[in-house]
Amino acid sequence: MRTKEQFLMLWMLCGMMLAGLTACSGSDEEPSKPDDGVKVRRITITETEGAASARQVMTRASLAEGDGILTALWTADDGLTYCNLSRVDRGNSDAPYSGGLTAASTAATSRFTGDVVCSEGDYLAVVYPATTFEYNDRYTISLTGQDGTLGKLASTYHYVYGRAQVTSVTGTTANATMGKMKSLLTVCKFSFKDKSTNAVIPIQTLSISYGGTGSDAGTYPQSATVECGVLTVQTDVHASGVASNSPLLLEGSGEAFYVALLPTTGQRTFNFTVTNTNGTYTGTAKATLTEGDYVEATGLKLIVSTP
Repeated sequence: MRTKEQFLMLWMLCGMMLAGLTACSGSDEEPSKPDDGVKVRRITITETEGAASARQVMTRASLAEGDGILTALWTADDGLTYCNLSRVDRGNSDAPYSGGLTAASTAATSRFTGDVVCSEGDYLAVVYPATTFEYNDRYTISLTGQDGTLGKLASTYHYVYGRAQVTSVTGTTANATMGKMKSLLTVCKFSFKDKSTNAVIPIQTLSISYGGTGSDAGTYPQSATVECGVLTVQTDVHASGVASNSPLLLEGSGEAFYVALLPTTGQRTFNFTVTNTNGTYTGTAKATLTEGDYVEATGLKLIVSTP
């Protein structure tokens, strides 16, 4: 007959064997990796509405001119691009986490939705029109191909920038808030008159370049870069022109051309050349172009250079 002490020893021995078997059964499994919260989520970005001055271009996709100002609306399904400034894809040569967003409604203020890679607290660059980020802090905008119409400018050259922060996340969704987006360029409306006759000059081509005697005289940037690092606040994000060897050329038809131009750091002289079936007209004008402004430069006087 087994004693009480023998039963106790047998019970302890069985427990040790079971523990050993349990440890062995899990020895080949990979240890679980902690989830840092970065994953693809469906995001809703809410933009804070802000008042614009009469001269400023509102940061929306559709533009309409009247009474010397531009009014604007987002249109449902307008395409934007996000870039997560707080993250880079370490598995893809440090490529940026970037993708598409769409405006949710046709209104002065819209929410933007899309699938983003993010975690709570991340900062996102939000840009219109949709573009491609070269890095997670830089993209390029183009100024070429403008045709003088407000519609083409609004859809393709009305570059706006916003900085959003992810405020909350769940497993599959995220929410972010963003201050009023800013326009990166200056929208100008140009029309011209013959200096000798005061007659309106119809425009078929318009060439614009810097004047003066500087190294960029006679040329105008065809593109610009925008740098927007995670530590760069929205007000410090600007478009920087890339040096070019030629003027900016617009081809279209009309008595007035709408043009998106780079802001200037002070007053600059601009050269204008207009051509139509009657000949070529040239002239200059001085202006200071401020980021986000709408400038009406109408009735500028040119002289005939080719009868």
